[in-house]
Amino acid sequence: VAVNLEASADAAFRTDVVKYAFTGLMRDLRGIAMATNSRRTYGLLFDWLYPSRMPLLLRAISLLTDEPEVTTPLLKFMSEFVLNKAQRLTFDSSSPNGILLFREISKLIVAYGSRILLLPNGTNIYRSKYKGIWISLTVLSRALCGNYVNFGVFELYGDRALADALDISLKMTLSIPLSDILTFKKLSKAYYGYMEVLFNNHITINSVLNLDTSTFVHIVTSLESGLKGLDTGISTQVCHYGSLYHLEMFL
Repeated sequence: VAVNLEASADAAFRTDVVKYAFTGLMRDLRGIAMATNSRRTYGLLFDWLYPSRMPLLLRAISLLTDEPEVTTPLLKFMSEFVLNKAQRLTFDSSSPNGILLFREISKLIVAYGSRILLLPNGTNIYRSKYKGIWISLTVLSRALCGNYVNFGVFELYGDRALADALDISLKMTLSIPLSDILTFKKLSKAYYGYMEVLFNNHITINSVLNLDTSTFVHIVTSLESGLKGLDTGISTQVCHYGSLYHLEMFL
């Protein structure tokens, strides 16, 4: 299936045949990824996917950003693929695979985010935009706290992968009214989970502290709203060893 999809012209990706084949492949891969609970089995999937298959995913998410029935299975697969459960993403000390994987994650999220922000909201904004955004935030959250990437390497070598991913993720979150973040439960959970991850890392927290004053105040206000909310899980993410706690410790 993957070989046939790779051979398809860009225009063909708009056809139902190609879209069904691609979404089916993403769902199958997600099922396989969920079943890989060891370094060995995960390594087999990683070697099959990287580097030869990643361009297909990037191509699909770039061409079909406005097709949530395609992008949702793709992003859900990636959210499972980057999850370091049972320490399955433990690469050898000399292996660059963690860094290479994050570069691919960055490409996908930047491609999706930069395009989704330009699309009109549509009649069902949750389906057309918010769902893809919260899954993207989940992908980044899991990658950032997976302990398989030395993020200092990106700044050291002038690699924009981390900076670009953080930049587009913040732009996506800022595009959503706070009232909507608090209304949609899955979006709210992903947003506050992502903020907790950002504020828990001395490298990524700078991406927030370097924002202009009004944007920074907006984010802090959203944390305050989460703290005052009725959802105890979210208030814990914000307060007790969560976003506000780490911000206070950093400052």
